[in-house]
Amino acid sequence: MDPTRFPHAVCGGRLAMNDHQDHKIEVKSSMLSNLVADVATGRYRVPQFQREYVWNKAKVRELFDSIYHEYPIGSFFLWDAERKHNHLFRQLVDLGVKPVGEHDDVSFILDGQQRITALYVTLMGRTVNGTDYRNIVFDLKDQVFKDRLPDNKRYVSVADLWGPGAARLSRQIDVGFVDAYDRCLVTLRTYPISVIEVRDKKLADVCKIFRRINQAGKRLDRFDLISAMTFTAEFDLRERFKKDIVARLKEKLFGGISAAIVTQLLALVKHGQSTERYEYSLTSDDIQKLWKDAVSGVLLAADTLRKNMGVVNSDYLPYGAFVTLLAYYYIKSGNRGMPPEHLGWTKQWFWKASFGQYYGSAGPTKMGRDKILFDRLIAGEKPTFDVPLRLTVQDLVKNRMTWTGSAIRNAFLCLLATHRPLDLRNNTPLDLVAGGISDFTNNEKHHIFPRAFLHRSGPEDAEIHALPNFCFLTAELNKRILDDEPAQYIPTLQAENKEFDKAARSHLIPLGTDSGVLDNDYLKFLKARGDLILGEIGRVCGEVSTPRQEECQEAIRDLENRIRDTIHAVLSVRVQDNYWKANVPLAVRDNAEKRIQQDIDKHPDLKPEEFAPIRRKLDYINVMDDRTIIENGANWPHFEPIFRRKQDLQNYLEQFSEYRNCVMHSRPMSELTRMGGEMAMIWFDSVLPSEEPATIAEEEDGE
Repeated sequence: MDPTRFPHAVCGGRLAMNDHQDHKIEVKSSMLSNLVADVATGRYRVPQFQREYVWNKAKVRELFDSIYHEYPIGSFFLWDAERKHNHLFRQLVDLGVKPVGEHDDVSFILDGQQRITALYVTLMGRTVNGTDYRNIVFDLKDQVFKDRLPDNKRYVSVADLWGPGAARLSRQIDVGFVDAYDRCLVTLRTYPISVIEVRDKKLADVCKIFRRINQAGKRLDRFDLISAMTFTAEFDLRERFKKDIVARLKEKLFGGISAAIVTQLLALVKHGQSTERYEYSLTSDDIQKLWKDAVSGVLLAADTLRKNMGVVNSDYLPYGAFVTLLAYYYIKSGNRGMPPEHLGWTKQWFWKASFGQYYGSAGPTKMGRDKILFDRLIAGEKPTFDVPLRLTVQDLVKNRMTWTGSAIRNAFLCLLATHRPLDLRNNTPLDLVAGGISDFTNNEKHHIFPRAFLHRSGPEDAEIHALPNFCFLTAELNKRILDDEPAQYIPTLQAENKEFDKAARSHLIPLGTDSGVLDNDYLKFLKARGDLILGEIGRVCGEVSTPRQEECQEAIRDLENRIRDTIHAVLSVRVQDNYWKANVPLAVRDNAEKRIQQDIDKHPDLKPEEFAPIRRKLDYINVMDDRTIIENGANWPHFEPIFRRKQDLQNYLEQFSEYRNCVMHSRPMSELTRMGGEMAMIWFDSVLPSEEPATIAEEEDGE
């Protein structure tokens, strides 16, 4: 409250209130010493809807500096409450004041709680949350307030200066500091303040006043107001939220959630809407009747988000609306889990709303509309949820990992988490829940192109925190990479980890020649990885019908194995066990042997005898080698009954090879390549025998 609006409060303090006894607001002129005395006697109290005491010592010193220089520190707004409201007393800080009695006269602090608490604990020398406020001292030489141990010579504790021993203390200090000491003492004890009191107001009206006078500063939390308005001796919403929801989510390592999620949920279930109007209309009876179901719904919603949408903890949450609406679903459906058809729809809703930034504006209003979608889902329908996706690679690059409130940034983290990322060193699954993988905004961590390298060799104005430059890295790997260039540390990791490419795919990291990784081209890398991420976003949002990359890779590996199983089965029967030398062209054998030797050199634990079986050697040939073996003059008659036409085999193997290289090496792919590769896989699936390989050649003999 601006004291200039009440000029009489600072000009003699004489307001003709006696002529206006019906006024419900009074402005009083007082002094700091009176304010402290009223707090000490319990006359001024903190109400339920006030925030926790959060001021640090720096702000406290600044407050005392303003008093010492006789700057205004603002008015204090109080509510002269009826005794029936005494139960609203809230002990935010142990001030050493007696509890409120039911017959005590109390004024609750509506505005100025942080200032009053800071003044009181410092002047009285109290310790709060482990912070000793006796260490707020006045430096008599420099005439400033500091945080240090007092020596009561130059550095005088404010509490001692304020206390009953002030006169005795003045005789101990250096004579050169007496003037500064006396000025500080007099200024503190005579500092004028303005106190504004309202009376004869209902609790709801007081909450409105509180909300309005706080809008000029930090916005008041609706949850605190609703907690106060619905408070009873049997049910304290604030405390139940902490105990029943926050504590249990923290036990699950999910972290805390916004209290507004709960009041919006309660309003949504009770009234079908979640805007402020409906939140404030909740009664104590409403909340108590719905509370058990609300708690269960929120906990089930958090589990669903973690298990299915990659919301590892609340820091990953794109919007609180997801918890609200999923909790609503569980309350209304009575389900403890989601059937597959519900889960599939809900996942697409989550991704579309996140990457479409749907709840970024008018969120409560949209939740009121969208709860109807969940009602339809529960009723067995498949509701339509259309949100346009206009993301580009440039949008991903512009988004920063430091933007912790960005829905796109948080949804990106969730997307990576759903891929169950592996440790790039050894392919062990990363524990994102309890593994200590955090601090995503740090300049030195979780970057594929490290900060020091980009500063030294990257393009001008390269943004290290661009989303495509992020991946989950362990503390050990962060330290190891440090400022190495990707073209150096990536090949080293590939040499140490024979399944490194699989680990890289789990992070959506491209590795092909067009990826920019192996030639340290940051801009090319951002484009290549951005394209991969956009493709995956399109898939999870249902915009692209193709399976996710790892599913494509698994299907490709299965098809390659089936082709080689067929080659091995046919030639083993037709040519017996010596077909490797007799029926596999020399160039193919030489290339396979070189790759085997390279693998042995990289991994000393591998032994040459492990590669003696011919089928094992076939794992080291490529797709076009398959074609060479099958089409080899003496071999084709054995394979012709399977593949029928040599031209078809050639065409589909070429298309499959191009598609396979793009997918397995995370390279950009044209739509023509994708369609050709998928068609080739369908053709091979139709012609390759589905029986056990060993029976293939035997059946040919029986034809």
